[in-house]
Amino acid sequence: MTRIRTYFALAALALFAPVLVAGCGGDDSSDVDPQTVIDETFNNDETVSSGDLSLTLSGSAEGDQGASFEANLSGPFQGDPDDPAAIPQLDWTGSLSAEGAGQSFDFEGGITVTEDNAYVEYGGSAYEVGADTFGRFKKLAERASAQQAETEGLSFTDAFQQGCEQSLQAQGGNTSACDIDFQSWLGDLSTEGDEEIEGTETTHISGSLNVDTMLQDLIGLGAALPEASSAGVPSEEQVQQIADAISEASFDLYSGVDDRILRGVDFNLAVDPSAIPDAEAAGVESVDASFSLRLASVNEEQEISAPSDAQPLEELLGQFGVDPSALGGLGGLGALGGAGGGLPGGGGGGGGAAGDNADAYLDCIAEAQTPDEINACASQL
Repeated sequence: MTRIRTYFALAALALFAPVLVAGCGGDDSSDVDPQTVIDETFNNDETVSSGDLSLTLSGSAEGDQGASFEANLSGPFQGDPDDPAAIPQLDWTGSLSAEGAGQSFDFEGGITVTEDNAYVEYGGSAYEVGADTFGRFKKLAERASAQQAETEGLSFTDAFQQGCEQSLQAQGGNTSACDIDFQSWLGDLSTEGDEEIEGTETTHISGSLNVDTMLQDLIGLGAALPEASSAGVPSEEQVQQIADAISEASFDLYSGVDDRILRGVDFNLAVDPSAIPDAEAAGVESVDASFSLRLASVNEEQEISAPSDAQPLEELLGQFGVDPSALGGLGGLGALGGAGGGLPGGGGGGGGAAGDNADAYLDCIAEAQTPDEINACASQL
């Protein structure tokens, strides 16, 4: 399970998106209990170390202020089945298109991670991070992954609760908010029979989301943070208005008949803004969103190759006004590395000030939204 979280964390480098994959033993009967299928799919210890992933997220708003968008991410990934903390190799391409307010936007790009380097593809060209810089980032990422490895083999619920409690405790929040019964989010469960997904026979389960319960749990998590009192928490009336506005929240899940590994999941959401006071004045009559995941070639060997004729990443960063040294490639992380100062296995100690600086630096990069903010992160090193 830790390995899967690592894959999707890396996906954020090319495209945002959140998903969990798991698996073990199943029943090929079309009348199998749907709750049993869900339990076997998300509460198991089957390891998914490789495969071919496809994600699609789309949405549209109808009315005078209508808009639409679609995002896609796809490609193979190959991890080390014997080392859950190892950074997986992958070759993912992504696209994003959007229209609204008389304007349109289109983006295509990709990310490739090999055993010893990483590459970004943009505008038809490939740019390499560089072996030295990638090696430093890889050690930091694997250290973080190793710290999470204790959740390997836990059920989804237990792994979530453990990670949630650790996060809230570190921020001085109320950890009781992490005690969430995810099964209470699901309703109207039904077994639709067997269906082939990406070449694998799966059991198709359909259902709906109990929006009221889900919103209350999510708001409870937000309210558990110390800063929640100053930020404000939605009232019960506001929560009910949001719930009433959601006219559809359904899902379809496809679990392998033989191994109960998730092969596909679809979510559909429809919102009726007229149920929210003053929403119609915004010029939006309806909102629809959908999310789809497909996983093929599970645990089959995937070949990941580096793109040819890659240019230094500094050339791409320069196009966006980012100082390359602020990302650690030419100077910043060098303060941590070189012979490995402060990095695990680097000969300079496994923590201390250097390790704390690295964590602060990566947190800063993750939160930065402009070139100036990215450049300012170098001060953390």
